Parts: sequence; structure tokens; C-alpha cells
Amino acid sequence: MNVDAVTVSTSPAPSVAPSRSQAPTHAAAPTAAGDYAGLLLHGVRIARAGSAEPRAPHTVESLAQLVHTLGPRPLGTTALIAELERTQLAGRGGAHFPAAVKWRSALRGAGPLTVVANGAESEPLSAKDATLMRQRPHLVLDGLVITAETLGAARAVVWLHGDDAGTRSAIQDALADRRAWGVGGPAIELVMGPSHYLSGESSAITQSLNGGPTLPTARRRGGASFGAPRTLVHNVETLARIALLARGIAPAPTVLLTVLTPIDRLVVEVDRRTPITEVLERTGWLENGPPQAVLLGGYGGMWVPWGDLIDATFDEDALRAIGLSAGAGVVAPIAAGACGIAETAAISEYLASMSARQCGPCLFGLPALAGSMALLADGKASRRERARMLSDLRAVEGRGACHHPDGATRLIASALTAFRHDASEHAHGRRCAGARQPTIPVPGVTW
Repeated sequence: MNVDAVTVSTSPAPSVAPSRSQAPTHAAAPTAAGDYAGLLLHGVRIARAGSAEPRAPHTVESLAQLVHTLGPRPLGTTALIAELERTQLAGRGGAHFPAAVKWRSALRGAGPLTVVANGAESEPLSAKDATLMRQRPHLVLDGLVITAETLGAARAVVWLHGDDAGTRSAIQDALADRRAWGVGGPAIELVMGPSHYLSGESSAITQSLNGGPTLPTARRRGGASFGAPRTLVHNVETLARIALLARGIAPAPTVLLTVLTPIDRLVVEVDRRTPITEVLERTGWLENGPPQAVLLGGYGGMWVPWGDLIDATFDEDALRAIGLSAGAGVVAPIAAGACGIAETAAISEYLASMSARQCGPCLFGLPALAGSMALLADGKASRRERARMLSDLRAVEGRGACHHPDGATRLIASALTAFRHDASEHAHGRRCAGARQPTIPVPGVTW
């Protein structure tokens, strides 16, 4: 797949320099070392589906404002690795892999290194990364430059989906701002990848930047993506937190969430100890009774019955201890009257259409599972069909060339558990009496 690459250097001085009195070289009142700092300037509301364009104007932090508040960007040094280990900073793209492990792996490799700020949100419901980059692009870019300097990278890249025009404009404006002030550091490239579910996957980014197709490569262990040259991919939220840590400022113990509300989506930052039920209550989900279940993590996440979330918070370690995960921070409830089986069938159809088509589980397994779910949703799945679906789940799980099939099997398996009563009703030809309009928006899928 082709990509549209735009390379912008942040090193050269502008032809007409801003006045020295305006130059953001000194912080008037930086946050004191040891203080906590949040990431979002404020929450935003966006449409239930589509781009991350906010419904109301949002604040954009300029380079001068960032320096005034937090101080100038420090140089990246290997001392920062110990700080990553001390704070146990984990990636915020969904896998929650320790950042320090990725850095040490990158340092052990040979050949030129590329560091990537991954802002291509693969989950169609997610908008937290786009919102962060639109509000605080310089915090993300600082994290990218600091990481590149620390690891001696030869190349620094911001990677976005090709259809994310709003975020592209925000990053281009920020790069022009940095160029105008003569900000040092490595050149930064802005690369627009394909608008595809899998183009935000780290190995797909690696392969594309190395001249290959934008498709995931075979499973690998560890957090770094290796190739010729080496590539280290970080989610943009992770890099924003790295930019704070490098300044001696502890990132607030928060999570960025995209919450599907009854009328729109809300991107918000909350303390990770906040109960999930409290967030949903704030967003209007309890006005007419609680939802029957919540999709945590997006299309590749899992359905969780409402009763299982009563005591749960957004603390990832606590969630994993009970077999759950917030993934990339997508929280999508469905109302009590909706049909979870039909919702899952629609998402499964989409995931099958987004297959990399590189292995049997993707090429044959996902369409077969999507077909079985569609028959079950229509009340037409025979006993043999249902048995085959369970067999396909076992055959596909963990056997794909990449992790894409795992997301689909996790989703379907969790649906059969969370909506077991509905599944039984459908299996006997009795479809749900709920509304036939989908609760969860799915691109290109209609009921």
C-alpha cells in the first residue's frame, strides 16, 4: 500500500525570526518538579461515529504556552530509562507493554533506528489520541524528540491514518511553529498511512516505513519492532507522558478514555481509580436504568456484563487481575433492550472485512466466524453451525500471523458468555425483541 509522506525539519531557523521577547526559551512559571500533570486541556464531545472533530471549539496549546507552563524541552539522555523503570510507565496503545523494556531492546539492536509516534487509532470508536494531538501537539512532539535523542535514532516519524485531516493539520501547524522558533532536535516526518483498521498496528508501520506493504508481520516477542532499519513505535499518549517525565514532572495517574454516550462520544481524562460505573453515570447511561453490558477496549476488546463492573475501576493492573482490560481506552455500553448478539455480528463482519489476508485464520477463519455470528443473530444457526463456530474459535485463537484474529475471537467468545441468554434464544430461532438499530456504530455495516 502506498503512503503519503511529508517530511518537515524542525531544525532550520526561520527566515524572519520572531522577536526575542516573544521567543519561548524561558518558562515563566513551570510546574514544579514532582507535581502531577494531566494530559488533556479539557474533555471534548464528538459525533458517535467518524472523525475526531469536536462539536465545539477546543483549546490548542502553542509551543510558547507549553514552555511557559512546563519549561523548555530537556535533552534526551539515557538517565531517562531509569525513570521509566521507576515509574513503570507502560504503553497506552492497548497492549500496556513497559516502555523501558522497549527502549532497552532498541538500544541492544544494530543499525539505524526509527522512532515513531503512532497516532493512527485503529479502533474506529477511539478518538483519545487524535484529541490529545489536536490539543497538545507539542507535548507529543517533545516526547518523540526526547525519545529519539535518548536512543540515538536516525529518524523520527509521526504516523497518522490517511483520512485524519484534522489531526494532520494540527501536527503540520505545530511543526511550522517549532520551525519558526528554531527548535532543535532531529527532523520530524509526518507520514499519512492508509485508512485501514490494521495500518496502526506497530509491525505494519514498521514494514511500511521500511518500504514494504502496510500490513502486519509475523508475531514477535518483546515490545520493539525489528527490521532494517530498526523501528520503535510508541503510542502518542505514551510519548506525551515521556515528555512530562523528562521534565521531572510525574504524569497524573490518569487514563484517557473514549466513552460512547447515548448521543455522542466523549473524550475525557479520569483518575485510573475512578469506578467505571461512575464514568457511565456522568455520561447519561444510568438515567433510564443501567446498560446490560459494556464493550471494553473497542472492536478488538471484550463484552463485560454490567454486574461484573460494579466494583471495577480503570486501573489496568486491577482489571487484568480479574481477566479484563481497558485496552486503548474505549468504553462502549449497550442499552438493556439492545441485542448483543446482533451487535457482535455486525462488528465481526467489519473485522473480517479488515483482514490482512496473509494467513488461514484471517483469510478463512474470520469470514467463517462472521458468517456464523450473522446466522445466529438471524436465528438461523443450526446445531451443526453453532458447533462449527465454537470449533472455529478454538482453531483461530492464537494462530494468526498477527494479532488481528485474536481480537475477533476475544470479542465473539465474550459475547457468547455475556449474552448467553440471548444466544440461547437465537439458537432456538427466537430473535431478540430489542430495537434493530445498532447501538455500536460500525463503519460500512448496516442492519
